[in-house]
Amino acid sequence: MANPTPEQVEVQEGQVAPDFTVRDHLGNEFTLSSYRGKNPVVLATFALAFTGG
Repeated sequence: MANPTPEQVEVQEGQVAPDFTVRDHLGNEFTLSSYRGKNPVVLATFALAFTGG
């Protein structure tokens, strides 16, 4: 069964990001709302990182 395609949302500078959940390389889930108001959050993506191509 394929994973559903995530909804694309455009966020403008200064706007609060919508809640989302992602998995790390070990399969642990992280949900943005669990950090809101507690810790700064930086989300970085690296397209094709570690793919050997």
